[in-house]
Amino acid sequence: MSKPDSTKRQPVTGTGRFISGVVEGFYGRPWTMEQRTELFKREQKWGLNTYLYAPKDDYKHRMYWRDLYAAEEAEQLTSLISAAKQHDVEFVYAISPGLDITFSNPKEVAALKRKLDQVKEFGCRSFSLLFDDIETEMCPADKQAFSSFAHAQVAITNEVYMHLGEPEVFLFCPTDYCAVFCTPSVTQSSYLNTVGEKLLPGIDVLWTGPKVVSHKISVESIEEVSSVLKRAPVIWDNIHANDYDPQRLFLGPYKDRPTDLIPKLKGVLTNPNCEFYPNFVAVHTLATWCKAPAEGTPRDVEMGDEEQDPCYSPQKALNLALTDWLEEHEWVVVTLIHGMSVLPGPCHPRLKKESSEEEPMQTDMGESPYIPGPGENPLYTAEPLTLDDLKLLSDLFYLPYEHGTTARTMLQELDWLKNQSQAAAAETDKVVFIFICKRRSFFYMLSSYSCFLFFQTAEWCSRAQQFDNMCEAVVQMFNRLSNAPNRSILYDLYNYICDIKSGVGLARAYVKTLGGHSQPSAQLLNDDPEPWGFRGGLLSAGEISPSPLCGLILEDDLGLCGYALALTDAKPAAAKIQVIQSKIGSVFEEFPSVIALEMLPRVTDPSPAKRMIGQLLSSIRSSGSRGAFCELRQSNRRMLDFYSKLGSFKLVQMDGLPQDILVMATSL
Repeated sequence: MSKPDSTKRQPVTGTGRFISGVVEGFYGRPWTMEQRTELFKREQKWGLNTYLYAPKDDYKHRMYWRDLYAAEEAEQLTSLISAAKQHDVEFVYAISPGLDITFSNPKEVAALKRKLDQVKEFGCRSFSLLFDDIETEMCPADKQAFSSFAHAQVAITNEVYMHLGEPEVFLFCPTDYCAVFCTPSVTQSSYLNTVGEKLLPGIDVLWTGPKVVSHKISVESIEEVSSVLKRAPVIWDNIHANDYDPQRLFLGPYKDRPTDLIPKLKGVLTNPNCEFYPNFVAVHTLATWCKAPAEGTPRDVEMGDEEQDPCYSPQKALNLALTDWLEEHEWVVVTLIHGMSVLPGPCHPRLKKESSEEEPMQTDMGESPYIPGPGENPLYTAEPLTLDDLKLLSDLFYLPYEHGTTARTMLQELDWLKNQSQAAAAETDKVVFIFICKRRSFFYMLSSYSCFLFFQTAEWCSRAQQFDNMCEAVVQMFNRLSNAPNRSILYDLYNYICDIKSGVGLARAYVKTLGGHSQPSAQLLNDDPEPWGFRGGLLSAGEISPSPLCGLILEDDLGLCGYALALTDAKPAAAKIQVIQSKIGSVFEEFPSVIALEMLPRVTDPSPAKRMIGQLLSSIRSSGSRGAFCELRQSNRRMLDFYSKLGSFKLVQMDGLPQDILVMATSL
């Protein structure tokens, strides 16, 4: 196949139709067909035009990419592609053959063409080849056929593109899909330069920015990569992605991408939260961002706001999204029964008489609704969710690199109240710990309370009351969300809002104890607490202190960004949780120590983590330990890949653990 003369091509900026929309490209449970259809309706309404089908856990998209779709699957995809067309959304089918394809084998190329031909028969006209998150080492056969990994990928991509008739939309995701993956730099990357030189000009390239989850994307960075790729990239934006941490959710606005980027790009696709319904904010604010430059008048730039985008305000975009979310998604539903308006709730409806000349409608039971009599308990009233509740929810679950305004204020106030407390730790028989955990969306407190009373200043008391009011607002938000009629949205949010309510409750009790206004509850002081009184899981046995020299933290210019902990003897921790002890007690004989490692997404270089793990293992080995193990979730692909590449950690087969939990261990 002849190649175009790439030496005559110049770096280009975005031209033609601007691709905008959503990529379903996360690890975890894929969205349902019904949810995807609802997404198409949203995209059409908000002016977005593209959906990229790339769920990592669709086996026939990635792991079993060679397998054709069965009749039932084909029918579902055909209907989905048709639904996208009905809503003027371009359906882009992506396939990820990079896990095990042999590029030099003609049968493999034929299998790839056959699979995409089948999807083309479903009515799909746009396609994508993804080579992200794969090993870069070629097999011996490919090394003989291709001079580099990039040459192999480009050759097969060009061939498939031509085979499909040069589709108007054809996307290529490189293995080096962000700046930090490029060696030694974006401009000097032999991989990216090969892609830019050899990839046919009709094929667009996906790019996540400076990092996998990019805090900011600048015009300068896009101009740099465009000059190498010889085309404007399509941004695959992970700013709202949460598949790397199942305890985080992102409800903040699309931000830190200037609208000056738009003419420099071919498009932007957001890869949002795994949970479908909370993505209303992510998709809505992206749509506002995409339309901002075309809507005319630049917004007023307020004092101190000079560096922000003159065409787009993230806060205004967020307020608009939350307002629409409240109005459009049945947070409050009123229906008529027996001539009365009913506000549904989990226990009882709230009834209010409506004026009507018609006879009351009869129910199947033929009975009138219950109305309490004098002296009887009133019906439970489910308070409707408010816009302020949604704003608070967004603030508590904002974005990967920042908390919302209210969350920051609460953290600052809690820190001030603790530091200004006149209680001396030396006068107490126990210590109170506040643990601000950046891997969660807000904060948690690990507490063993001491009983002490003292007087605080008027300022302290006033700020403590303000903090208590903020905590109460979180509790009320939780209650109203829990009573919301739209249960689908609630179920996506429930685990997160339960977590935040628990953390806020502990912080609230702690501040009250500092002020001497209340005694710690018997539950908090009990040696045998209920399970909701402590964090679950073996690695969360909070009362067991880390072994000496076995706790390390990692900091960068932005602050704390990772930690590594170890217990030389994990048995006492497991003994606190009898179920775990009974299921994995045998592991302690061979691997008596447990380790835990977490790194924020902005830490893309694995070498600091390797050094911390090495130091921990050396420390516990010197303490006489024979081995160490760690507990991981199957969805945490980043950590699974990290431990696997260390070479010494192996999977340990164990019965009785939850299906999504894996144990890896190493002998010392």
